[in-house]
Amino acid sequence: MTTAGGQGGNDFETSSAIIPTNPKHSATTASSSSTQEAEHIYTFYDDVKFIPDIHEIAASAQNVVQNTIANMKKFLLKFRDFKHLWRSDKLAAVEKFFAKHPSLGAFDEEVTKYQKNLDELTAMNRLKDFDFMQLNLHSFLNDLTTHARETINMFNRFLADEARARLFELRDKLDEYEKNLKLSTDTLEDLKFVLRTIAEIQSQSDLIEAKANNVKDKYNLLESYHYKVTDEERAILQSLKRRWDEIFLNSKHRDVNLKRVKSRFTEITLIQLDRLRKSIIAFAEKFAKFGPGSIKTADELSQGLKLMKIYRDELTKIEAEKQELTNAEKLFNLPISSYPELYVVQKEMKNLEKLYQLYESQIKARQVWSETLWRDLDVQLLVDGIENFIKELKKMPREVKGMPLAKLIETGMKEFRESLPLMLDLKNEALRERHWRTLMKETSIEFDMNPESFTLENLFQMNLQRFNDVIQNIVTSATKELQIEKGVREVVDAWEKVKFNVVKYVKGNQDRGYVLGACDEVLQQLDDHTMALQGMAGSRYIGPFLKTVQEWEKSLSHIAEVIELWINVQRKWTYLEGIFVSGDIRSQLPEEAKKFDEKNKLFKSIMADTYRDPLIKKQCHVPSRLPDLESIFVGLERCQKSLNDYLDSKRNAFPRFFFISDDELLSILGSAEPSAIQEHMIKMFDNIASLRLIKVSDTLTQAQAMISAEKEEMQFKQNVVTEGRVEDWMTKVLEEMRRTNRLITKEAVYYYRFRKTRTSWMYNYQGMVVLAANQIWWSWEVEDTFNKVAKGQKMAMKNYAKQLNAQIEEVVAEIRNPLASNDRKKFNTVLIIDVHAKDIIDAFVRDSILDAREFEWESQLRFYWVNEPDELMIRQCTGEFGYGYEYMGLNGRLVITPLTDRIYLTITQALSMYLGCAPAGPAGTGKTESVKDLAKALGILCVVTNCGEGMDSLAIGKNLNGLCQSGAWGCFDEFNRIDASVLSVISSQLKTIQQGLITKAKRFVFEGVEIDLDSRVGAFITMNPGYAGRTELPESIKALFRPVVVIVPDLQQICEIMLFSEGFSLAKMLAKKMVVLYKLSREQLSKQYHYDFGLRALKSVLVMAGELK
Repeated sequence: MTTAGGQGGNDFETSSAIIPTNPKHSATTASSSSTQEAEHIYTFYDDVKFIPDIHEIAASAQNVVQNTIANMKKFLLKFRDFKHLWRSDKLAAVEKFFAKHPSLGAFDEEVTKYQKNLDELTAMNRLKDFDFMQLNLHSFLNDLTTHARETINMFNRFLADEARARLFELRDKLDEYEKNLKLSTDTLEDLKFVLRTIAEIQSQSDLIEAKANNVKDKYNLLESYHYKVTDEERAILQSLKRRWDEIFLNSKHRDVNLKRVKSRFTEITLIQLDRLRKSIIAFAEKFAKFGPGSIKTADELSQGLKLMKIYRDELTKIEAEKQELTNAEKLFNLPISSYPELYVVQKEMKNLEKLYQLYESQIKARQVWSETLWRDLDVQLLVDGIENFIKELKKMPREVKGMPLAKLIETGMKEFRESLPLMLDLKNEALRERHWRTLMKETSIEFDMNPESFTLENLFQMNLQRFNDVIQNIVTSATKELQIEKGVREVVDAWEKVKFNVVKYVKGNQDRGYVLGACDEVLQQLDDHTMALQGMAGSRYIGPFLKTVQEWEKSLSHIAEVIELWINVQRKWTYLEGIFVSGDIRSQLPEEAKKFDEKNKLFKSIMADTYRDPLIKKQCHVPSRLPDLESIFVGLERCQKSLNDYLDSKRNAFPRFFFISDDELLSILGSAEPSAIQEHMIKMFDNIASLRLIKVSDTLTQAQAMISAEKEEMQFKQNVVTEGRVEDWMTKVLEEMRRTNRLITKEAVYYYRFRKTRTSWMYNYQGMVVLAANQIWWSWEVEDTFNKVAKGQKMAMKNYAKQLNAQIEEVVAEIRNPLASNDRKKFNTVLIIDVHAKDIIDAFVRDSILDAREFEWESQLRFYWVNEPDELMIRQCTGEFGYGYEYMGLNGRLVITPLTDRIYLTITQALSMYLGCAPAGPAGTGKTESVKDLAKALGILCVVTNCGEGMDSLAIGKNLNGLCQSGAWGCFDEFNRIDASVLSVISSQLKTIQQGLITKAKRFVFEGVEIDLDSRVGAFITMNPGYAGRTELPESIKALFRPVVVIVPDLQQICEIMLFSEGFSLAKMLAKKMVVLYKLSREQLSKQYHYDFGLRALKSVLVMAGELK
């Protein structure tokens, strides 16, 4: 219907496409067309399709049709309320309803529901108009009303059937009562029957009346539904109450008439009761003395079974007589007699029956088991069977389990159970003919071992539990011997098949021969089998297998030795092979290369032989295998020692090689091209991405400049020729870097504000040069201000503070202009330092600090260009340090807060006393960054090492070696994660360095080797005591470092200065809002590990804000 409606709007356009227009026009067009093209017939569609009004009319028609269909669907939805009428199986639904035995109220409610549906459907109109459409519901509503009527009729039929059944049941019951009341009472039995009938009528009066009323209610309900019932049913229903009243009255009359007969029979009953009591007492005495419970031994249990039957029969007769007389007592209204002696016998008889039934069951089970042949023995079946009998006995009541008979039965079953493990032992596959002969000799009993006739009956009669120790010893020996035999066989079979996993060794695209694959499983198997053989050899049952076990112990020990050596040789070979294959290394170490070639040839020969036949046992027992591998190992050890000595010589020549790995150093040494150094520059110099190398000729290359990660360059004053050994020309590069940096810094100091503004001057120099020169002039200007104050210019300090503010405003104004990325970073960094300088002067003004000898000035980092020795010197309190001239590009600087100042002062004072410094505090407070920032301020390289549990003293020693010779600072982050055993070694290394610094030695012995000592070296450790798994530092370490506690930094001040440096004029307000935002985020948001609202994250956002601005 929907599809038709959607399509209708397009019918006009479609039909217009089949009505042709002027035939002449068509003919003319066709004749002008190519004969190969199909003739095109023009229709009205070509004209109609361009008329907008027609398209609008078609769309409107389509909308009307769709709205009409939607209204029709909405109308039809209300028929969902009647869906229960057309379900497929109405009979099943009605049967399910009646299966719940509903009350008449529930039934009436259900039928009324269907009647209501019927009335609604009957009242509905058969035709329904929807705009231009008419819906005919005649057939549909007729079907629904038919379903409703059928369902109502079905409910009525079920109720009628139920009412009829209950009515006829009542009628039959009343007929039975009338018949029984009329019986004669000539005998005692007849009298009892009539009296029982009278008693039943009297007691059932209310129940009969209730049933009659219920039936009547059902018929009344059917009548309300106009359901027709038969005349017979109507007659029976109307006579029910009258008949019941008559029967009840007749029972009363009959009971009165029987009084005389009841008196006579009462006297007879009393006599019988006295006789029964005497017989019960006699039976109880006999039962106690001679009954089935009097059995004393296990052999008498069979006789007890017979006694059970005799006494059970006699007891049954007494119980029947007793029951008959009890019924008579009830009928004649006599007091009910009790028989305590009978109750005792009944109770004991019941308990004995349980025990004898259990005994008889297990005896029958044993008889079945005894017929089983020995070869077919299933011991578990016997064990489960007897265990079930024992469990059954244990589950019996306590009074039953406490009877002497129960103890006898339990003892017999337990003895049988004890013999079963011995049968299982004798069934053991380990028993050989020699073991059976030993058993016969020990027990002096001959066995008929013919498998066709040997049944379990023979073993049951033997009572095997008597020979428990003998059997256990024999079976244990046989079992242990079999275990050893199987164990030896398993080892022998395994090592006749186990093979090496030999794989191709491919490096790059070159096939370098063969190597052993993973040997973990083989080594584990070796270890397991060796332990197993050792265990066998220590057994007292080893006798028949001693010689074999000893031979295989020796063989496996040899295999283990060979494989372990083989793996070590292969490990060294794979390392050295990749090095000595390179032509450049071979040319530099010709003797070692020659030695390696000799061992390489032998190793490849061994591996080729192993590839052809990889059986481990065979290869490891080749007579020359172990000596050959030992020879290769010793040779490779010498090659590696020579290589390490060679690398150490290169590192000692250029100490910054200590900061790269062996492989990285080899890649540099192994290449004749100077460009090989480029990718490793960033590890040897702080923030230096590369050198600018210029090819002067085919054979000559020169280093012209250093390029930072931000692409800032420092042009060398004199180009460095990159020829000869790399360590030599890299040393020249380092020296030229420092020389150039010193000269540029000196020039920048000289031309500071010379004929140009300060900001214009900054464009001419590198970022760190500008910072150093600025700080030199700031230190001079402050001290000059102190001199002016001393000469009487009281406002000098305030005037200088205004001057600093003007300088800052000048830089901020420059930042707001369009700048190159590197220039913006330079100005940002300068502004951070300028703000700190201004804060210091503001504090001097506030606190009236007017003398250069005041601690507040002495405690600041002060930069001086000292004419003698014509160097930049940095002073703080008692510490004086030469500037390092380490070029670091635009590496950025930290915002300096009072916390930062305190850390700087602690570090410089520690260095002046030849100590290290140990900042400690939570993560994200700036411990490591503060150390790195002070190194930047002093122009010194700072190498950060992340410490962990796996770090050893060798790695730390290598690092310290490089620091000492290069004069760099080393910051060991999370130092307290290192294992305590390693810390003691590190403390001795640090103590050695400290002694060298105290004695001002130029060279000193470090770990057995004499090396250079640069006095600028510094060692620092950072710690986060709050984390789990941290090691408590030994006192020997603590004594070498001055501690400083790093608390939560002043976030607002840092934010304010950073925003200010990025050119934000409302920095103070923005900083306050940012800090509050991050504080709320940290406190209110979920505490998930990947959420970070600390200083690092905050700084990243501020830097991004500056870039976006």
